[in-house]
Amino acid sequence: MYMGKNSYMMYGGLKMQDIDKELSRMYDFNIDKIYPLKNYYIIETSEGKKVLKNINCSPERIMFVHGAKEHLYNNGFKNIDRYVCNKAKSPVLSINGELYTVSDAVEGRECDFNSREDVIRASKMLAMLHKASKGYIPPQNSIARDDLGKLPEYFNKRLEEIKRTKKMAQRERGKFDYLILEYIDYFYELGENALERIHNSMYFDVVKKSREDRLFCHHDYTHCNIICKDTETSVINFEYCSFELKVYDVANLLRRKMRKCNWDIDEAMVIIDAYTSIEPISKDEFEILKIMLQFPQKFWRVVNRHYNSRRIRREKSFAARFNEVIEEIEYHKKFLNEFNKI
Repeated sequence: MYMGKNSYMMYGGLKMQDIDKELSRMYDFNIDKIYPLKNYYIIETSEGKKVLKNINCSPERIMFVHGAKEHLYNNGFKNIDRYVCNKAKSPVLSINGELYTVSDAVEGRECDFNSREDVIRASKMLAMLHKASKGYIPPQNSIARDDLGKLPEYFNKRLEEIKRTKKMAQRERGKFDYLILEYIDYFYELGENALERIHNSMYFDVVKKSREDRLFCHHDYTHCNIICKDTETSVINFEYCSFELKVYDVANLLRRKMRKCNWDIDEAMVIIDAYTSIEPISKDEFEILKIMLQFPQKFWRVVNRHYNSRRIRREKSFAARFNEVIEEIEYHKKFLNEFNKI
């Protein structure tokens, strides 16, 4: 822990003194203390706690994220980890050739998806985020991330990867390979049907409207990025935000909750009802949401990682993760049948 300005402690290849010196030069606040936490730094300053984070993307990409946060803030969605601009009026800071951002620290606990109250808070917060995001025009010096219209392409690519894993499993023929081969056709057919349904839906009309609305998604709306404190809820870590259908975020929130409750349709409706009490979901959007939840996302991710990571690492974690996928099959089937009737 860094307690004073004479410390030479190293963290992430940097001396704390280098960080302190650069921050003091580029920002107006006074620094009381800097210390590492997880994969970032906490800075205690004369203007409150800040977060210093190393970034692995271009300054232009951060300008898109910065613009998105400012757009939300100006539209009344203020519970976010807003970037602090330096004296050069930039949200990006360079220290020894590495790029960093400084943002306001958001204190509280991570959202608990096992708590219905927290899930309702998260759902309503997501709806407010989407509502406030409409009309976003990125700064000229930014690089936008735009995923609108790419869902069929993503489905097709992941289906091709599932095909490749089948060939690898047939070639390697280990105990896990036989396990994969037992189930892979079921999941492939599930994904193939989802792709067919997307092509037969109003997907591209919904994409066109979303593009006109200039709405963006958080794109990483998970429990650790939803912070609860007393009655307030905040959203942090917008680095993956992009132009996308709002049901992308809704689908991700539903998946994360459904895996904790055996795909209970009643728990899904708690999320849908909380969200739509603030932001509507059209009939066509709802159809796309159903298709997203049908696609075997978790199966694709688990087997893809299994064949693309080191064998020693993959065998330790693969069995447990794959068993989770298999145990969900019947619950997921029942859920889809019920959800498709809504």
